[in-house]
Amino acid sequence: MKRTEVKKVIRGRGRGKRLGFPTLNFSLEKDEKVKRGVWVVILETKSGYFPGVANVGRPETFLEKKEAIEVHLLFRPQEKIKEARIIFLKYLRKTKKFNDIKDLKKQIKKDIEQAISFFRKEHKRARTLNIPSSF
Repeated sequence: MKRTEVKKVIRGRGRGKRLGFPTLNFSLEKDEKVKRGVWVVILETKSGYFPGVANVGRPETFLEKKEAIEVHLLFRPQEKIKEARIIFLKYLRKTKKFNDIKDLKKQIKKDIEQAISFFRKEHKRARTLNIPSSF
């Protein structure tokens, strides 16, 4: 299980929110040894742990040059998260360029379903991480 140092949330371009999958964005240094791709993650904050799905690297579909970590939380925390440690639990897939937004949204939904399934199977851990029982 790989963890980052505590990172500050940075301002993104708002694409995730417009697509219906808002994200918290974090910088990614070139020397950070995190496999680029899509991950099941947990954000560790001062107030608790929050499950999510993260894209690590460049958003290929939008031809971005700058790498980042974009985390979509599986449920919305009550408070605004300003900084967090990212815990990488399971690698799902490589990043890829999608031909259109519809295909990208379909894949994001599949990634979220895989993450929910992972957390359901890991329910003992989930209970200790304040994950809602609706999972």
